[in-house]
Amino acid sequence: MADRPLPPLSTLQAFCAIAKTGGFGRAAERLGLTQTAVSHQIAQLEGWMGGRLFDRGRHGARLSPLGLRLHPEIAGALASLESALHQAREASASPSLTIATTPEFSSQWLAPRLEAFCRRYPKIEVRTAVGYQRPDFSSVDLAIWLGHGGPDLVTEPLLLDEEFVVCAPTLSSRLPSRGAIRAAPLLIYRGMRHTVLDWQRWYEQVTVRDDPNVEPLAGFDIARAVDEAPVFDTFEEMLQACGRGQGFALVRSSLVAEHVAAGRLVRCFVERQPAALNYAMLYPPGALERSSLALFRKWLVSETEHS
Repeated sequence: MADRPLPPLSTLQAFCAIAKTGGFGRAAERLGLTQTAVSHQIAQLEGWMGGRLFDRGRHGARLSPLGLRLHPEIAGALASLESALHQAREASASPSLTIATTPEFSSQWLAPRLEAFCRRYPKIEVRTAVGYQRPDFSSVDLAIWLGHGGPDLVTEPLLLDEEFVVCAPTLSSRLPSRGAIRAAPLLIYRGMRHTVLDWQRWYEQVTVRDDPNVEPLAGFDIARAVDEAPVFDTFEEMLQACGRGQGFALVRSSLVAEHVAAGRLVRCFVERQPAALNYAMLYPPGALERSSLALFRKWLVSETEHS
């Protein structure tokens, strides 16, 4: 063995990438290399092995009998090596976490509480990835997201929300008992569809259950009101306008609990309904083996219980 060193790691990675994707071009894209480079690596590995590893055809590349025999062992060895290297790197570095969530949940719920976690665990560095794009768990440790994460992720329910309408106390005090929803504009922000807040759906669901003769919302042209609604760039800007008495905001309970408790906003109609989707924690299987992530999850659950 000393006279004949083992093949380079890159050739083994190329071999497994082709076996997984079924083609040299797709493997090259996956590895961030040119197809020529991947071909050279496989030629080098086949030269070392003394035999053909793939049968090439019109529909891609299939493992040869020799390749079929080798693939489970090589793939398993690479997976073990990758796991060992990641664990060693994590053990030698300061623990850090990247948490992904939406702008609304970050600004209204997570950010005000995160300082408490950092004070409690000062050695754990917490980064937040804020946006509406689906989280990439190659760089994200845990996401707080609406709905289910899919079969490849653990989905753990976090909050149960209600949808209702809020306004400023000054506006609420002068609302009439009939047709109150006509007293001010409906407010909208650009990310509403990402939080599954929909004025039309909410209005239709709450009014269908009640007596139209006494209902302060019935007989309202909701579609026209939505078309004419002022549109704000962010949820926070919409809430600020709402607090100034500029109109009604449709919200999720978890995002305005602090504002309502402080009296900055009030629930102006009794109508409410369960949220269509709720916030959940999403993370890859086995992720909680990291003590830093397990601590964050435990803290997060505790915070929701106190909300």
